[in-house]
Amino acid sequence: MATQLDPEDPQITEGGLKQAWSKMREEESRVKGTGMGRVVRWKRKARVTYVQCRTGKGNLQAWHHKIGNIGNPECRKCGKYAETGKHVALVCTHGEDVRRRWSTWEDMDDRATWAKKEKDEQGFYTVDLVETFFSKIDLG
Repeated sequence: MATQLDPEDPQITEGGLKQAWSKMREEESRVKGTGMGRVVRWKRKARVTYVQCRTGKGNLQAWHHKIGNIGNPECRKCGKYAETGKHVALVCTHGEDVRRRWSTWEDMDDRATWAKKEKDEQGFYTVDLVETFFSKIDLG
């Protein structure tokens, strides 16, 4: 863990303090259990969908039902179960259409399994299959 910062220290400027805090947050985001640092580099749509599914809050039918916005929490894609984050990410038949390959959140967090190397004219690059999945899910 990084050293503790004292905002009252006269040796630390405002800009230096912001940089130090930013670096500390970046280090903390790499800790296992917070997406292992990879989620922050995803495209916005994938990040938003992942966070909504992981927290169960956002544009999910079960969440809207819980807060009283709608009467029916049924999944908009399959219509079989309540549309929770877990259902969308791990169970729904729509996920099979967009190539879901895991059955638990822990399986999904295993980067070694879901990072695939591909080659184009400029060389090799890595494709994150979890990011690709969440980019294709439409909660809209």
